Amino acid sequence: MPPRERSWAKEAPRDQGESAFTPILRRLLHRTTGVIAVCFVDGEGECVDYASTLSPFEIKVTGAQLLVTVEETAERLRALGSGQTWWIHVQGSERELACRRVSEDYLLVVVTKPRAMTRRLMGGIEQTVAELRREACIDAPLWETVTGSVRVEVRRAIGWPYAPAAYVDERGERIAIDDVLGRWTEGTGRKSKVAFRVRTEGGEELTLVHHRAADRWERQPER
Repeated sequence: MPPRERSWAKEAPRDQGESAFTPILRRLLHRTTGVIAVCFVDGEGECVDYASTLSPFEIKVTGAQLLVTVEETAERLRALGSGQTWWIHVQGSERELACRRVSEDYLLVVVTKPRAMTRRLMGGIEQTVAELRREACIDAPLWETVTGSVRVEVRRAIGWPYAPAAYVDERGERIAIDDVLGRWTEGTGRKSKVAFRVRTEGGEELTLVHHRAADRWERQPER
């Protein structure tokens, strides 16, 4: 069943054709209950693409206004010695707004209902940023502290709560995992990670790491 049919979110009619970014943004819209709209904005405040239960006009205006807000806030924070600002989360009585820098020139805006910014959604935002960068051929900024994320499909596993079944590579291709060679944990509490050494159907061996607190996956660089 397509994600849109099993999600609470009912998308509003679009005023522009779908692009290569649309399915990436749509996955984030349907990731958790409470997401209202997702918008990919350029440095001029123009909407590159969106997935939204709000009208196209409303989400585009929201995206443009939040770009200005992020830039003004970042400038004030730099004056206080904070360095680069790449994430802003605003909680309101009616809506919450999350603004995540994709690069110096692009911004991802997420609008949710109150108290909807869960760990799962935050992990989804990081995955979406990684996918947008791959699709647009955007390099991660040098100042960013978060490593590149990958989208991973999981399955039930004997003896473990879950294990990777497939992941999406930098070209957007789904790579099936043939076997899990090992599993181990690192850290405790909110810093805990679960690592899986896997072999793909093509015979490649690699390590996928799950940051449980943020529900975010990354492919660990080979040494």
